[in-house]
Amino acid sequence: MTHQKPAILVMLDRHLGNFLVASPVLAHIARHNPTRSVINDSFQALARRIPGFPEPCARFPSRAAPRWQRATAFLSALRTIRAHQPEWLADFGGSNSGALLSGLSGAPMRICRKRAPRAWLYNRLADFPPPEAHRIAYYGALAEAAGFEGPWGRPEVVATAEDLHRFEQLRLPDLAQIVCLHVAGGKSYKHWPVERYAALSDWLSDQGLSPALVGAAPDRAAADRMLAHCTRPPLDLVARLELGPLIALFQRCGLFVGNDSGPMHLAAAAGAPIVALFGPTDPRRWGPLSERAVIVRGTEPVPPGEGKKSFADGRRMDSITVEQVRSAVVEQLTLAPGGR
Repeated sequence: MTHQKPAILVMLDRHLGNFLVASPVLAHIARHNPTRSVINDSFQALARRIPGFPEPCARFPSRAAPRWQRATAFLSALRTIRAHQPEWLADFGGSNSGALLSGLSGAPMRICRKRAPRAWLYNRLADFPPPEAHRIAYYGALAEAAGFEGPWGRPEVVATAEDLHRFEQLRLPDLAQIVCLHVAGGKSYKHWPVERYAALSDWLSDQGLSPALVGAAPDRAAADRMLAHCTRPPLDLVARLELGPLIALFQRCGLFVGNDSGPMHLAAAAGAPIVALFGPTDPRRWGPLSERAVIVRGTEPVPPGEGKKSFADGRRMDSITVEQVRSAVVEQLTLAPGGR
């Protein structure tokens, strides 16, 4: 199917996981239609490493930027969008900024999901998939509203030649034996207890594997708490790897173990075998889109009112045992090429 109507795809969601899950839908549209995107500046480097992602024509600064800078960026983005004279526009992020851009874009067809903020600024509303559907189906519904058909594929990220060169400068030994551990993430109610990560890390070392902590600067505190419980400290790469070398690591490591978080989706998109730990959130909706993933979910229900949000069928993260995760690790390493 090929469309020839210029389009603008607005993706101003600030969550790494959502950006990655939406990316195959945006790339699918771009393969069949002249398309440009509007994204947050924080995802510019990531977008360049997603094959087929539509070229950004405008970028938004972070919320921490001065108000005048954000206003200037909005006006610049609006001028750019109107200059492209899109026949249609789809808002994949559902933000207030995206809604205002859409409403003022001049596009004859403006698409968003039902019940989105300022939905009255759009003239075509996509139906919600069933509650148990994976998040990618929500983004797919927006593409379907524009006349496209799936399947959408899976998220994919690829390290550049420069990324690989910089990664090789780290001289990490025996990459296939590295098990990446991401002990934090954006929302604390989705975290597995750090002392259990420490027990898992010690066990991995006893098996002759090389556990390695990964994450960004905001993950430093959780990583330090985990390290305090370790008897055999793992390799600490937290806040040491920029995006490109981190993707290179995920492409080459033996396994990734982590909570429901953006880095988990990034590792899956890079092709790493995954052990994903889920509790309050439903893996049917938020699980990694990968054939190389094993899900370990809590068994005890979340008490009413506990955590930041109320989730149907939510489970406690502390009801996941170390033994369950060990079994999933053994399963993944046995299935991997050249597994132990």
